[in-house]
Amino acid sequence: MAKTILAFYLLGYSLCSWAIPESPTGIENKEFGFDKVKNNITKIKTLKPENYLSSIDSFRKSIDRFIRYKRRVCNGEFSSLVLENGETVKGEKERLTEEEKVICFRELKSIQEEFIKNMFEARVKFLDHLHEKQILDLKKAKEELLKSLDKTFRRVLFKAKRRGKRKRVTPL
Repeated sequence: MAKTILAFYLLGYSLCSWAIPESPTGIENKEFGFDKVKNNITKIKTLKPENYLSSIDSFRKSIDRFIRYKRRVCNGEFSSLVLENGETVKGEKERLTEEEKVICFRELKSIQEEFIKNMFEARVKFLDHLHEKQILDLKKAKEELLKSLDKTFRRVLFKAKRRGKRKRVTPL
């Protein structure tokens, strides 16, 4: 009895897990969505220089993943069809027409161009921030060195003044 219940449970579980097929289009909508990538690209442009190093790597990885995926879509490597109700059905590999490929690759190129431009702007802001920070550190180091030098010469001059005020007794 327990074995039959376990068998039905496993059968039901396996049928439920197979009921939702994963498709490249579903992945694109969830993980590689065009809106998400566009949002990430615009976030790069407005990224604060203080957060540049900690944030840029995750942005770059997600956008690079999308670009690789989009390139595969443009090459026609996927064979799923999306129906109006959101279901996906595996079908024969259908190659994109030349016109569709051109449009797809133009879209991919525009995404990459915007990504490169925004990365450049964020990098310039970051380098300007670093430059300002280094200049401040250099000014502090200069002030400390000047104070140290002044302190040393005051000590030397003070000793020299004390020596000059003392009467020197010279042996006969």
